[in-house]
Formats: sequence, C-alpha cells, structure tokens
Amino acid sequence: MNKNIFNTLILIFATIFCTAQTATDFTADDCNGTSHNLYSELDAGNVVVLCWVMPCGPCALGAEYAQNAVQSFNISHPGKVKYYIVDDYANSDCNYLVSWNGSYQLSPDATFSSPLIDMNDYGGAGMPKVVVIGPNKQVYYNGKNNQIDELSIINGINQSLQISTDVQNISNTKDSYVFYDNQNKLIQLSENNFNSYKIFSISGELVAKSTVLKDKINVQFLIDGLYIIQFISQEKTYSYRFLKNN
Repeated sequence: MNKNIFNTLILIFATIFCTAQTATDFTADDCNGTSHNLYSELDAGNVVVLCWVMPCGPCALGAEYAQNAVQSFNISHPGKVKYYIVDDYANSDCNYLVSWNGSYQLSPDATFSSPLIDMNDYGGAGMPKVVVIGPNKQVYYNGKNNQIDELSIINGINQSLQISTDVQNISNTKDSYVFYDNQNKLIQLSENNFNSYKIFSISGELVAKSTVLKDKINVQFLIDGLYIIQFISQEKTYSYRFLKNN
C-alpha cells in the first residue's frame, strides 16, 4: 500500500471511528477586555474547560465541580488546563458575573458574557453545562444539569492531555525507524531506545500499555480503527498514528 493511499485511509477511518465532537472555534473578549481565540489556546497544547452558567445558585455546584477538576492538574500540568466561565445567553453583564464568581469562590482563568461562545454548538442548553476540549480540538466531556460530576470531568481532562498535537503518521516502509506491518498486525522498531509504550484510541481511551518493549508489538487484539501509539524514553515521548484494519 503506498503512502498516499494509506494516509487517505487514515482520514476515512478517523471519520468513522472517532466519536468525539470537534469543538467550534471562537474569538471573544472576556470581562477584562482580553481577546481569546479557542483554537489558538488548543494549538498551544492546552486543554480548555468551558462552563456555562445562568448564573444561579444551582449552577454554582457544577461550576465548582469543574473548577476542582481543573485545579487538580495544577501540579502535574501547570498552566495547561484553562477554565472559562461563560454566561448562558450573554444576557448578564460582566459586573454581575464577576460578583457571582466571587460569591461562590470561583476563580476561572477568564469570564465571558459573549454570544460568540454558544453552548448549542455542543448539543443544546444546560444549566450549568460543562465541556472539556483537548489540544486536538475534540470534545472529551460534555455534561449538563445534575448529570455533571467532578470525576467525569477529571477523566475527560486526562483523556485530553493524553492526545498530543505533535503526532506523526506511522510509516509503511520497512526501512523506517518505526514501521507498521498491517498484514501481520505488527509495529516494528529498527532501534529500541524506549522504556515503555502506550496505545490510545482516537477518542483518547488507553487501550494498551507495557513497560516491556520489544522490537515487535502485536496489535492483532485491537478492533479495526485509528490509534495513536506513544513511545516513551527518558528524554521524550514520540507519538505515531496508525490504522489497524483487516
């Protein structure tokens, strides 16, 4: 299979197997007058957590869950998870929103009252509504109303952080450093300088990992679909995208 056909198949199977929704870009000013572009934040490798509020008392609990989830990554991923609070229909002024944040000890990275950030882009309204968006612009958590829980938001952030924007298509030529043999369902390494590997589905789920790294990795057990394999050394993590199909 030549490289162009392989890459085309990757795009096709990404569409079929990827269950995550692509985030809608926006450029909007926050309540301090600072302009934010969503895709620019994501392209910088950040995760963005959006929380729409009415604002009201019941909304505060979901906003608190989101804030706690974000803050749990402050040590492991400092500055990489952004928390934005957004007025639901942009009909509350910024003074009221900022005051409401203070009443419930909420301290987001930015607060917005802008119609340009529309919760209907993510399956309809909710009070509150929380969405987690990864660096690859995919949605890894989408919850609303009393369905919102802190652990699920944390899991969504974790999945988002596992997916790097610096992912190469794996080679299908045998003289390459990392080669995928789809016929035998093997990933082969010409040199083994890694300590471990992890394999993720395109939606961010960890499906395999090992600290025992051989020159050949059998992926026959995987269901057909698009995957990302990360090879981890002491210096760096290398990520490759491959398509497993029969």
